[in-house]
This record gives sequence, structure tokens and C-alpha cells, in this order.
Amino acid sequence: MRLTTTIFNALLGAYSASANEVRSHCNHKSLNTTSFNYVTDVANQTVYEMAVKFNRGVCDIGRANLMADVSIVPNLGQTINIPGQVCHPDWTSCIIDGPGTNDCVRGGPRLYYTVNGDTLWKIAGRLNMTLDSIQSGSQYGANETIAAGQFVKVPLCYPSTCDIEPYTFSKGVYKDLADMYGSTVGQIQMLSPTYNYSASLSEGETGPSIDIAKNCRLLSSNYTILS
Repeated sequence: MRLTTTIFNALLGAYSASANEVRSHCNHKSLNTTSFNYVTDVANQTVYEMAVKFNRGVCDIGRANLMADVSIVPNLGQTINIPGQVCHPDWTSCIIDGPGTNDCVRGGPRLYYTVNGDTLWKIAGRLNMTLDSIQSGSQYGANETIAAGQFVKVPLCYPSTCDIEPYTFSKGVYKDLADMYGSTVGQIQMLSPTYNYSASLSEGETGPSIDIAKNCRLLSSNYTILS
């Protein structure tokens, strides 16, 4: 296991243990249930660090801001809505547990557009693909940070397909959508490559319109990989 993975799991375990302690002794009256907007004033500050700073669950923050993925590093000066405290802060349900098992993406698209803090390890997880399949032919190391705004070509399963539809994103994070509709976080990202989060919930506005991949599947058990 790589060092960054080990550190991440250790931190997440510590945060989860702290959250469990809070649950067992939670007094609703002592909670700060007020939400507020936080303007990021530290370069490369992660959503996890914000969650620890304000004693909120990282997934609660992610869903309050309709985030694509909580592991995307916010831009300096970006406004993040911090929801009110709850007795059961969520640190786990939105987390992608690292690289997956597929050797190619089912149904496309083929070009992944990188965002802040991206690594091949993160991209593999978002696409439910093995790290080896993403790394094949790449110039980047597994945990090397890739500059935002780069295109990474992804191996495609052939023949395969997805149903692509417009979607008003009004609840959750991309992982919720991917689990519900049979695709991956990365595929939804690739269809709306510049989207990271939205303030529509805190501002009482209609959610953003994105494209969503549904029912992504192989069309034959005998498939080839287009690299």
C-alpha cells in the first residue's frame, strides 16, 4: 500500500473514531446548527481539513455543496457552505475507496479532464478501474499530482455503451448518482468537465444542469480494450 493511501486511511479512521465518540455523548442542544459560508483562505486546503476545522462530516459538507467528489481540492477564494452540526456526522458514505476492478471504462467517454489535486490513483477510483489500466502508457506516477486542466486518455471497453441524459443535480454528490444510475463518478465528471460544486442549495436556487451517464454496460462478454 502506498504511503499516501496509508496516511489517508489513518486520518479517516481517526476522524471516524472522533465522530463515533461524539455520537455516543451527543447533546442536541449543544450543537451549532447554523450553516455559514466559508471562503477558502489557505492554498490547497482540502474539504477534509475544513470538516475537521469546523467539526462537520466531510460528506455532509460535500452534499451541502453538491460536490462532484470531496477529494477535489477547492480553489483559493472558493466559497464553501458549511452546514450545521449534527449528532451523526457522515465521514464515509461519499468516499471512493481507491482504485476499482475494471480494466477499461464501460461506455465512455474516453477523455478525463483533470481537476485540482488529481492523481492517477484518484482517477482510477473515480472510474472504478485498476491503477495499472489507468497508468498504462501514462507519463505520471500513481500519486503524482497532475495539474488541473489536462486531458488523460482512458482505455475504453469495446463494445460497450451508456445512456446519456440531461439531469438537474439537486441532491447528493456524484457518488450518489453513480451508485443510483449504474455509472461512475469519473464518467459523470467527463460529461460535465468543468463542474466541481454548486451553491444552489444554500442560496435556494434550482440545481445545476449536468449530463449523466446511466446503465453503463458491456455489449458483449468478449470485449477488447481500446487504449
